[in-house]
Amino acid sequence: MGLTAEQEAFVKELYIEMYHSLLAYAHIALGDYHLAEEAVQDTFRIACARISSMTSSKNPNGWIVKTQVYVIKNMIRSRARLNNIVIESLSQNFTDMYGKEDDIAIETMYSDLIGSDDFKLIKSIVLDNRTILETSKDLDISVEACKKRLQRAKKKLQKILKNYL
Repeated sequence: MGLTAEQEAFVKELYIEMYHSLLAYAHIALGDYHLAEEAVQDTFRIACARISSMTSSKNPNGWIVKTQVYVIKNMIRSRARLNNIVIESLSQNFTDMYGKEDDIAIETMYSDLIGSDDFKLIKSIVLDNRTILETSKDLDISVEACKKRLQRAKKKLQKILKNYL
């Protein structure tokens, strides 16, 4: 069932009015411009699918913002699940290839991909479940420096993994 001309005009007006602020919010929340664009598009796809709910709302702009918050949360959860699948897959592939899984061998294999320092940083936070504060103290760097290094290391690893997946 498509939208009426009136509903389509209403959604278009909201889209034009809210696009840039929604995109900015999503970009901050997701840390990736392309994912942010996808979040905004998904938000308006849902708005079109649930047009009667949105138009009957006392605050359609608020409805859109609330919908986008849920879209972003779902995207973050989906990416976390995908990251876990990748980690499990890489771990299983390593076990299949080398017959055992130990820290020294894993460090050797993955540190060659992204560098020893970056691997230790990611391993500390992701695999050892340490906080950024704990990791920054261990590395004797500021929390902000630790966050920035982690962000760069993750991007480097994601770029490398895209070639393998």
